[in-house]
Amino acid sequence: MRVRLTSLCAVFVVFIVGLQCGTKVAEAKKPIPPAAKELVGVWIGFDKDELTFNRLDLRADSTGFLARVSPADTILHQQGVHVYRIRKWSVNGWTIEVQMVPESNAFAVGYVRGRIDLGSMRLTIGGPEHGGWKEEPFLQPESRISIPNQETKSRIEEIEEKQ
Repeated sequence: MRVRLTSLCAVFVVFIVGLQCGTKVAEAKKPIPPAAKELVGVWIGFDKDELTFNRLDLRADSTGFLARVSPADTILHQQGVHVYRIRKWSVNGWTIEVQMVPESNAFAVGYVRGRIDLGSMRLTIGGPEHGGWKEEPFLQPESRISIPNQETKSRIEEIEEKQ
């Protein structure tokens, strides 16, 4: 009985020490917010309601474009593509702020800000008209979607050809 109790205590101590070490390792490996240069490129995705596709093109000189359009299978598609020119975008930690103006078939925007995650971006686009409005696109780097999409499509086509 005494040997079992001693063994149980030893296992408990090892477990507690392991938890402490694991906590220290986790603290040492906190994610680092991305630098602005890491966000340069094209980000694509839909608004939260899935009624608007967004293409955010961030340039290295802190300018760019945002284009928005509804899918072709919705009546909203008739409104066409709304294009905004980004005059300036900046990153502060995990937050991105964008200053943009309407270019083509676009409404005025009061603000654009968002949260950057590891491989995605959640924006909030809003304005004061009609009592206030906001859209919330969820974006990912274009290559994160297009490359796996092409790879899976090609593999399916290979398998179909064998049949």
